[in-house]
Amino acid sequence: MKSFFKYSRLMLTVCLMTGQFAYAQTGKSKKILVIGVDGIINSAIDYASTPGIDKLTADASYSMNGYGGIPAYASSGWATMLTGVSSDKHGVTINKSFAGNKFAQYPSVVSRIKSGAPAIVLASVVRTPEINTLLNQAADHKFQFGSDEDVYKKSVEMLKLPEMGAVFLQFSSPSEVGADVGYQLRQARYILAIQKIDEYVAGLQAAIQSRSGYANEDWDIFFVSTHGGTESGVPQSTSPEEVNVPIILSGGELDNKELVGAALPPRENADNILTINKAASGDRTYVRIPIKGTALQGMNKFTIETWIKAGANSSDPSIIGDKNWDSGGLPGFTICRSGSNWKINIANNKSERYDVGSGKTIEDGNWHHLAVTFDKTKSIKIYQDGEKVAESVLTYKDGDNMASPFDYLCLAQDGTQTYSGGAPNWAGSFNEVRIWTDVLSTETIQKYMYLRNIESSNHPNRTALNLYLKMDDVRGTVVRDYSGKGNNGELVGAASERHPYYPIGLTDVSVNILGHMGMRVDGSWGLEGSVLKSNVPFRLFKVNN
Repeated sequence: MKSFFKYSRLMLTVCLMTGQFAYAQTGKSKKILVIGVDGIINSAIDYASTPGIDKLTADASYSMNGYGGIPAYASSGWATMLTGVSSDKHGVTINKSFAGNKFAQYPSVVSRIKSGAPAIVLASVVRTPEINTLLNQAADHKFQFGSDEDVYKKSVEMLKLPEMGAVFLQFSSPSEVGADVGYQLRQARYILAIQKIDEYVAGLQAAIQSRSGYANEDWDIFFVSTHGGTESGVPQSTSPEEVNVPIILSGGELDNKELVGAALPPRENADNILTINKAASGDRTYVRIPIKGTALQGMNKFTIETWIKAGANSSDPSIIGDKNWDSGGLPGFTICRSGSNWKINIANNKSERYDVGSGKTIEDGNWHHLAVTFDKTKSIKIYQDGEKVAESVLTYKDGDNMASPFDYLCLAQDGTQTYSGGAPNWAGSFNEVRIWTDVLSTETIQKYMYLRNIESSNHPNRTALNLYLKMDDVRGTVVRDYSGKGNNGELVGAASERHPYYPIGLTDVSVNILGHMGMRVDGSWGLEGSVLKSNVPFRLFKVNN
């Protein structure tokens, strides 16, 4: 197993400029090779023998846990990588199809380069024909082949052309093998497919270095997996194994570091997380959401979802709750620690209580998705990582009052904001906290548990969404509610930190291609990536259109 050093990433400011491209003044000609590979899972390069790729990472800003986007298909991955925007903008959401695309509004980076600098010669060598006909149609040289070997040979040929400025190529064999035998490290065919890609990478590097004008050229090589895959090989489109992908941006002007989310500064509108720690002084740190007079107080039907990563805890602190947790018979609810597991306690104003536990640990250092559905006169169900793990039939009546007397729903504390069990507060990280005043089906929970930006999705229960904390906030005490109901939270206490869930994503690729080619970006384009260069005095902020 290979080992890598982990460093924090330096993110500098990008000016958003309108008008035509501006060009970097350098002594060498800027050129780039972009290698897109379908179907390399995030752990594969660390496992397989890949000396060619290792040479790239030795001079790169990279992560083996980049964010590929949802849905995690080759078609949507290529659209995201080349347009620099996610699927909710570019519109490609169907497996093996580019139907519904909005490439007229969000064109490929190839089109942007040719529009701003027509003299730059570009080639696109792919397996999927629609990449050339819909995305890279502006390239000067376009080829489509039925095998990776043919793509490799033609790409080497293109790289030998003295005038060549940029080559975009697609390899697909890891995806083909993974669909057949599963995306598994124990499957020799899958690992051999990746090692074959590595041979191609080494050959492409050699082709660049053999160019007659190489000494006067400044080459970047970007190596990106457009999606991962499941162990069964059956696409689900939203699982971590599909979404987490290696992204390697290699070049002399890029910082030589592995990008690790927990060690990086947060980015505006990125997939950030909020970590609640325990203050050395014993002061409480938590998030409180005002619920008085809202649909969140005394809910008769609800679904609560959140991603959490537990820290070091003891006793039974509240993870999410609105009740006084000093007694389980007091009205309201709490989702709390229960040993190394978790449970929900809920009671009405007549002290009729239920306690339903998961029986599965959350204190293993991993992220877990927790979900609870509650229908007052029917049942309560709890889910962990999409699997229903417990259920209880309820005997509450229609007239029963479930409301806590407290005016706040809290994260990492109970409704009193002073619970001492496991004091001063629950420690751990939150991401994507959602409360629905409806009962979500098992299928809906499983389908949408990984999806971001729920407020703009086709979620079937979207109108019942009454709290949606993305945790994307990077400063201040306001924790914004994206449900549209205005239920913003307040961060209380000093023992908290915010940082990216994913350190880099496919949307970053196009912005860094343009940056390497010395081109500035028009803010009206709505690109969502960030520049990683340490020697360019600008940063690109996401512009929502």
